[in-house]
Amino acid sequence: MNYIWINPVTANMYDPKALQDYLASHGFIMVEASAHWLETVKEKYKRATETTEHTIIDMRCPRIIDLVNAYELTEQVTIPDIEPILIHCGRELSEREDLRGHEKIITTPCQALADLGNSLGLPNTTFVRWNQLLDSLGSGLTAIPPEKSPIPPGFFDELNCKKISVTGREAICDLFENFSPEEYSLIELLYCKEGCHNGDGIENNK
Repeated sequence: MNYIWINPVTANMYDPKALQDYLASHGFIMVEASAHWLETVKEKYKRATETTEHTIIDMRCPRIIDLVNAYELTEQVTIPDIEPILIHCGRELSEREDLRGHEKIITTPCQALADLGNSLGLPNTTFVRWNQLLDSLGSGLTAIPPEKSPIPPGFFDELNCKKISVTGREAICDLFENFSPEEYSLIELLYCKEGCHNGDGIENNK
């Protein structure tokens, strides 16, 4: 028996019943992860801003570390040891007793998250780009691309600290080229412009 977790970016693109029926026809049972991971990750960042002097870099998007390294900012900022929400979900499902011994697929909206997840070597758990999975299963599911990202900028809006939100590679590069670490306690960074919705793992980007 194979279980599958659908990331919220992907889930937002389909009629829920059509998605469930399509996956069931290919032998998958959809599972959910605990809803508290979003708040857990946010609380970790909150604690980091309260205990760290340097600017905290948002690491929910794995592609950000490449830009931080490219601009040689690692000594000016703090890279927190906080995994993306999707990775927290994958860890939970890999360890769940009721799923033990069964194959689990964690779908991702981009290759960067798939690579990060698979690098962990979680038992019976594979991270796969959504469009890669669709290619292997075949057609039969109609996407309805969302007008707005289901994971938009603003994740840290409620935190009481000096912060800025920047999305898209070009804008992030502009920020890093003129970086003043003393201006911010926390920088929200999403590689995809206007939020997590346009990665290389999404069906309409094949």
